Amino acid sequence: MIGIVSDIMFMNHDTGDYHPECPLRIQYLHSLFAGNDDRQILLVDPVAASAEDVMLNHGRSYVEMISQTSRSGSLVDLDPDTVCSSESYDVALCAAGSLMELTKMAIDGRIDSGFACVRPPGHHARRDDAMGFCLFNNVAVAAHKAIRDFGVGKVAIIDFDVHHGNGTQESFYSDNRVLYFSTHQYPFYPGTGAVSETGSGEGTGYTVNCPMRGGRSDGHYMAVYLYILKPLIEAFEPGLILVSAGFDAHAKDPIGGMHVSSECFGAIAAVIGDAAEEVGAPVIYSLEGGYDLHALKDSVHHVVRVLKGDPAAVIEPTAFPEMESFIKAHAHMWPLGV
Repeated sequence: MIGIVSDIMFMNHDTGDYHPECPLRIQYLHSLFAGNDDRQILLVDPVAASAEDVMLNHGRSYVEMISQTSRSGSLVDLDPDTVCSSESYDVALCAAGSLMELTKMAIDGRIDSGFACVRPPGHHARRDDAMGFCLFNNVAVAAHKAIRDFGVGKVAIIDFDVHHGNGTQESFYSDNRVLYFSTHQYPFYPGTGAVSETGSGEGTGYTVNCPMRGGRSDGHYMAVYLYILKPLIEAFEPGLILVSAGFDAHAKDPIGGMHVSSECFGAIAAVIGDAAEEVGAPVIYSLEGGYDLHALKDSVHHVVRVLKGDPAAVIEPTAFPEMESFIKAHAHMWPLGV
């Protein structure tokens, strides 16, 4: 059973005219699930996180600032890219809370996997700063909650958004209970995610960045996920896998510079699923980027098909120069499959 959070209330986070992270993203995705009669899908109502839960990852003064800014009733630019409106605080609480709810359901065995079609996205949100369209770091909050309250010892976070999840990396950079793995375009916004960024202190080695130059396509992504990500998951043996699912590496995306197909996102989901099955961990996806509406909908469709057990497209891995740097940076700690 796949738990899906999909609700038009996530359209209530108003980002103003012409913003790429627009409410229509939810409308397009909701059309995949509205009127659902698929017995493999369980539609789950949105659930609001408490402010205290959000503070597992964010400072109290920051959370209170977002609440107060929302109550002002006007559109406020928190940074050049990130907007807060009258309902943004409540919607952001529901984005974080809905991911936590799916996580708890999976850990309890009520669902096998899940997908939170939520906004605002989260992986750029830092402890005390909004950034890159993100208010609260949904995946980081859920990971903290799973470890503190749900009995999970170790969490793997996989981030395939075209932009590096700097906020998520910062949250766990010195924490060996959380493995953060990211494929992203580099150099690119937000400027972080170099292969040399591998963690600090007890977390050294538990941040695995695989930065790729623009123009990389399906075969390059499959090489990284088959030969870097899969053996990492099998070695780390997490009790939970959370996926920051950004689809802006799609070839049609207006912001990214990659050439990934919708089918490839399904193939990536299949690799993640195979690795998760090896270690007995549930996988929960949370929506991040993806700004071509048709490409976003098609990509999510392919991922959900794979979660339901349909076969993924067969994509042959392609060798490329960056792989050598990934192996050099990470193989001393992890048994990579290359």
